[in-house]
Amino acid sequence: MIFKQALNEADDYTDDQRALDDAVGRYLQGEYPPPAARPALAADADPEASAHWRAFADMGLLGLALPPSAGGMDGGLGDLCVVMQRVGRHLVAEPYDASAVLCGQLLSRLPENERARGLLAGIAQGRAPLLGHAETDPEWPQGLPRATAERRDGGWVLNGVKRRVPYGAGARQLLVTARAAGETAVFLVEAGAPGLERRGAPGLDGRPYADIALNDCRVDAGAYLGPAGEALEQAADAARVALCAEALGAMQALLDATRDHVSGRRQFGQPLARFQAVQHRLVDMLLALEQARSLTWLAAGADPADARRRARLASAAKAGCAAAARYIGQQSIQLHGGMGMTDELPVGHYVKRLLAIEHTLGDARYHLNRYQRLAAA
Repeated sequence: MIFKQALNEADDYTDDQRALDDAVGRYLQGEYPPPAARPALAADADPEASAHWRAFADMGLLGLALPPSAGGMDGGLGDLCVVMQRVGRHLVAEPYDASAVLCGQLLSRLPENERARGLLAGIAQGRAPLLGHAETDPEWPQGLPRATAERRDGGWVLNGVKRRVPYGAGARQLLVTARAAGETAVFLVEAGAPGLERRGAPGLDGRPYADIALNDCRVDAGAYLGPAGEALEQAADAARVALCAEALGAMQALLDATRDHVSGRRQFGQPLARFQAVQHRLVDMLLALEQARSLTWLAAGADPADARRRARLASAAKAGCAAAARYIGQQSIQLHGGMGMTDELPVGHYVKRLLAIEHTLGDARYHLNRYQRLAAA
């Protein structure tokens, strides 16, 4: 009975969110090429040079959740999740999650200063700063970063290494966290700053990532944007929920592609979809997707003022989506047979992106442990 129902994406949107989803979906459906038709991204690709990134800015998507004072639309996390589901369905390679969401949320939570306001306004207009925070730990680091910042000659000198920064080799602006006077602070490092070294390479999901070395990297006094502290973790939680929404879009695309494949593929004179074992697998995939969807939208609807509850729900969603993505990805590949392993079909591209999402801002094990700590507290 469940299999016979239309396995379409659930729609619990408000009227405004439905209009937003329709606008983003029509643009991506008409203008964004499928994975097999895209050229490989260079290791030093500049996201601001993308015509799609400029289109996102013109549509107001980059400033969707930014304050009106920065030219934003003051949308909520639910609105970001609407966009991110479309990003996942169409495998958008531009760093909407890492720049517009993570950096935008971080900058909007930092203490008011002229440089931060300018950066926020720049995001809404099409700039794409990227955050360099992770160092040697594969999980989202806790406590103070190892990178350091010292005052010198009226400015700051940064030393340290940041790992796996998306688009880090081509970004024109980097937000770098460093230990300054016993606290974690955020600094703006412009491309071409003295002492900045970047080494880019393609990632599993086809996006370019970079390791960044700061060797006596000199920035001016105004590059200090303020203490990160809670702002960094709260921005990361918002980005985690947004990544879960992206995973929902990718999982829905996998489920749709698998359903279409088994409906058209014939064996023993009838479509594969007529076999009960195949139907059961599709139903199990649907159930995993809907459980992940419930966790994600529960986290997206959490009160922003209750940071601890939002953090707990964000970790629950991140862990739940990781488990669902692995199951749906594995089933999609198996039900597509040998074709599921090729780059000609989109299945493998979605699976690789889902694996990258799982290991962004903490993997499933990290978030299970974090949820337990937060629940106990």
